[in-house]
Amino acid sequence: MKIYKWTNPKKINLQQPFLYHICINTGQAEFNYIGKASKKSRLNEYRRNVAKILDGKARRPKTKRNGEPQSLSNLRYRYVHLVLALAHKQNWDIKHYPIENVEKDNLNEREQQVIKELNTTCEHFGLNEKQTWEIEELDALSKELLQGLK
Repeated sequence: MKIYKWTNPKKINLQQPFLYHICINTGQAEFNYIGKASKKSRLNEYRRNVAKILDGKARRPKTKRNGEPQSLSNLRYRYVHLVLALAHKQNWDIKHYPIENVEKDNLNEREQQVIKELNTTCEHFGLNEKQTWEIEELDALSKELLQGLK
């Protein structure tokens, strides 16, 4: 299964901490997400999670390798994953790219600042503040989101 690819049009140094942007355009609405990363591999995690969703798999196994139960937050996907999976199914335009390097000590603060800026300038809310969900909720949440776009 071929999943979208992220790009680096601004030539951001991925060896240093950075912020990234995910923009999904449905033709009717634009969804935006801002994230932070210390490593380049963070960008690939989204594609892996979308592939799991499309295969109907949970984000992680219910138990860890040592047999302990997984925390609820480790079992749940973020809302941005739902919209990315739908974007893949619906052939919506996905742009996923690093936007700026940030000093590690300022990463959280700058992320919040950019989220606030983006959410106040875009027509639709960003995806950062949405609920998390489990794979069993995929169909219901997908239908709800698609109906909201009509």
